Amino acid sequence: MFNKKIALFSMFTRSELALCLLLSLVTFTSMLTGCVSDNDNIKEVPELNGLQMSLTPLARGVTKTATTFEQYIKNGLYLRSEQNNYAVDGVLESSALVDKASAGDTGFSQTNVQQQGVAEGDRVKYDGEYMYIANNQYDFHMLESSIQEQTQSSVRVMLRDNNGDVSEAASIPLNLPSSNINSLYLNNNTLVAVSDLYQEQADYMNATSIAADSIMPTKAQFNVSLINVNEPKNSSTIGSLTFDGFVVDSRRVGDTLYVVSRYSPVVDGLVYAESKAEKWANYRRIMDTNISDLLPKYRDQDGIERALVTAEDCYLPENATDKDGFDDMVTLTAININNPQQLTSACVNSQVQGIYATSSSVYLYSTNYVNQFFFDSKASEQSSVIHKFTLDGSAIDYVASGTISGRFDWHMSNLRFSEHNGDLRVITTAGDRFSGYQHKLNILRQNNNNLALVAQLPNASNPKPIGKVNNDGIVLEDIKSVRFFGDLAYVVTFLTTDPLYVIDLSDPMNPVIQGQLEVPGYSSYLHPVSPTLLLGIGQNVGLGIFEVNNGQALPAEDFPLIQGAKVSLFDVSDLSAPKEIRSLVFEGAYTPVEYNYHAFTSLATEDDSYRIALPFERWLTTSYVQEGGGIVYEWSQENFLGLFDISNITQGNSSAELNYIGNVNAIDTEGPFNHASAWDDRAILHYDDVYYIHGMQVWKSLWHSPEQVMGPF
Repeated sequence: MFNKKIALFSMFTRSELALCLLLSLVTFTSMLTGCVSDNDNIKEVPELNGLQMSLTPLARGVTKTATTFEQYIKNGLYLRSEQNNYAVDGVLESSALVDKASAGDTGFSQTNVQQQGVAEGDRVKYDGEYMYIANNQYDFHMLESSIQEQTQSSVRVMLRDNNGDVSEAASIPLNLPSSNINSLYLNNNTLVAVSDLYQEQADYMNATSIAADSIMPTKAQFNVSLINVNEPKNSSTIGSLTFDGFVVDSRRVGDTLYVVSRYSPVVDGLVYAESKAEKWANYRRIMDTNISDLLPKYRDQDGIERALVTAEDCYLPENATDKDGFDDMVTLTAININNPQQLTSACVNSQVQGIYATSSSVYLYSTNYVNQFFFDSKASEQSSVIHKFTLDGSAIDYVASGTISGRFDWHMSNLRFSEHNGDLRVITTAGDRFSGYQHKLNILRQNNNNLALVAQLPNASNPKPIGKVNNDGIVLEDIKSVRFFGDLAYVVTFLTTDPLYVIDLSDPMNPVIQGQLEVPGYSSYLHPVSPTLLLGIGQNVGLGIFEVNNGQALPAEDFPLIQGAKVSLFDVSDLSAPKEIRSLVFEGAYTPVEYNYHAFTSLATEDDSYRIALPFERWLTTSYVQEGGGIVYEWSQENFLGLFDISNITQGNSSAELNYIGNVNAIDTEGPFNHASAWDDRAILHYDDVYYIHGMQVWKSLWHSPEQVMGPF
């Protein structure tokens, strides 16, 4: 082997050999690429446009643009290597989360989702008999140059018997090394587990190439496992697919699972280029890479590797030229749950912040931050793009794109979207708390491959801004929550108090703010209970009142503000004058529903009431005096499930009531399932049985006597 290398060196001139020896100090593989160049000479890298996410409609990269997908992706890879980093203009990864519970006539609650007919993944699933709970066990250990994380993921299965008692029925291991269950789905007798796979980190202390650097991507992967749970004790895996990339989000419509993932290709041997020779070596290494090596792949449970997409499956901006480039790919994959080997994918050469899905469409959205930070005073220059695909089983078709000003922010951003009567309604935000916000409601209508803006609020006829205007004429309130319901949109903004805005969209060409209500605190999540009742969940902060009953405010001086988690019921029957029927505050507490509406559980009953279960957490302090006079504070954690009832829903809003039934307390026990946070807490309501899932433990109680707790199981 050594003689063969000497023979290779004899092919070059002395100066070329010196260049090769110089490059070999960086990496031997980059030396070979840098030396084997056209005519054995170092050339100038072609001048390319800056790396920037496009906001235009898409076209397939094989025939309809001035360049090819291959050239576009390779240009993007080179431009990325020149930046020496892997962050694009503030675009972050996100897993969007969603809402609206539907129990039907089953008598038990199900995962809270945004859109009827579109299932969403969560850490707990229930079919009326078995509870499936994602179990991620973490193990951190330090090596010489990096921290390794190993997880052994499984699904804990709890059986509910005819008396409502629960016991462990099975534990289903996924047999995936270093994995974390992202979400679970349940489709008839098939359990679907979407898991993130963690690759071992490179030895960054000794790394010399870009690809090995900790700020560059590794080849991330995720897995979709499909498990037959007709008999959970004898479960069997019917499909296990491992994909290249990160999971952005997923949805299930019928028997089809749709997964949106993000993939950034990696070319080994790239160096931090400073000289002309190093830049040319990087460029040639990228250009000489086969396009198939830059596209994501997947492997079945037998280890057979296949291409997830081809260049012909991928879309790029229709105005792309051979001087443009972008190296991120977003892939939308449809998996037949009944036949997991049957899958199709479409690829977009872009980035994605999140998704909004209906039963027939999925919208991918993202913001181009134009080299600005989130709190830059010029944030009003931000623009966002939305790509629409239609769904029909395994068929995925790109149909249109739209560009609007502003951003979607990161707090449950999918709730800012709603498709209604063929139009897409979406709320955007520009600006910041220093220069002022501009919140806009946009209505987009498809026209060929364009999602065209046809109406907006504020507008010339209705100039009132969304958010209170201060003495300087600017809005300092940011948006805390958005919820669409039929022809209405509810928006909560907040600075020191909570204005709830009711926007009438019955005339889509003329949206108008019909009414607003100002109360202390804010709602982070809004949940329509009926066409005239709205529930708000958030925090009680700022100056104001402690409780409102039947529209009558209790004086602040008589009831000083108590800060903590807040649950409010609003009467929105009169669009011009919304009212707060009642609010309840839990001092010093928060609920994970404020950040993830999957933690919200509800069940409609036959007696004209609506049952709600919300997990809470708060930290308590106890002080005592040490010997010698020092004061020691001891912190303790309290986790509980709050139970609420909304009664007289159909008897008119003047009769509707919000009542607190009580709480189910979780008392942790020592053991492998001990859990420290309420972040992933969930609840299940089944007739009068109440189940509180805290960590991997389950507590049981009864609706009418929640203080009598059994468990943990």
